[in-house]
Amino acid sequence: MPPRKYPSAPLEPRPSGLMGRVFVPAGDGPRTSPALMEWELRGESWTDEHPHDEFNYVLEGHLFVECDGVTVEARTGEAVQVPTGATGRYWAPEYARLLAVYGPNPEGLPSRVHEHRRLTEDQPAKSPDRQDR
Repeated sequence: MPPRKYPSAPLEPRPSGLMGRVFVPAGDGPRTSPALMEWELRGESWTDEHPHDEFNYVLEGHLFVECDGVTVEARTGEAVQVPTGATGRYWAPEYARLLAVYGPNPEGLPSRVHEHRRLTEDQPAKSPDRQDR
């Protein structure tokens, strides 16, 4: 099988409310290969839960990720993993552009979106229990 190229394209508003684009969709049903997406957060927060591992590589900016009561901070060139079945909250007080990789989902279980919202002045950009790992 020859290599497959995914050409450059602008980010677009997604049904989730985030700006992004999908290279390889997660789709519905069982999936034995990874999914690949690009997302952008601008002063906003996203919370979801997946039946697969999720990896987010920070292409640009500054991202915070909270899972199981622990918050990590990731900057350009760093990646964060949220494990299978965990609820992850991702936020960028100013800006972050991410490359997201979803691991295989052989059972085809659905993902759940919990919340997407704009950050406001009264919401802290960092959790008090933040840990950089």
